[in-house]
Amino acid sequence: MKTMPVLRFDGSPDDVASVREGLPVELVAEVARHYGLGQVEVLEAAGIPRSSLHRYKALGRLSREQSNRLYKVIYLLRRAETLFGSPHLAAAWMKGPKVFLHGSSPLAYLDTEPGFQAVEHLLGRLEDGLVT
Repeated sequence: MKTMPVLRFDGSPDDVASVREGLPVELVAEVARHYGLGQVEVLEAAGIPRSSLHRYKALGRLSREQSNRLYKVIYLLRRAETLFGSPHLAAAWMKGPKVFLHGSSPLAYLDTEPGFQAVEHLLGRLEDGLVT
């Protein structure tokens, strides 16, 4: 994972700078590989059109807006990984339908801010040991 920046998800100046300058395009493939997801699944979760990825590959970096969306997806994937103990279990949970999300999967909810907040809330409830 040499191209993956070290993201701390703590509001650090380094995280802010990484998102502002644009996360590396290769991060999409790295995240997909780490969690056993397809690149299209990661792009869709981040609300990044496939056509944009091809355009940004030439630049090497995503736009600030796309980087912000991808950052949020990775943030929740990492929280799920910590909660469930492995990247595979995190991805499986993120792909499965949830009653709390009206039958949608968390991954399918992440492409909007309200969806992101709902998934973040659901993960928080699970982290707190609340049955949902």
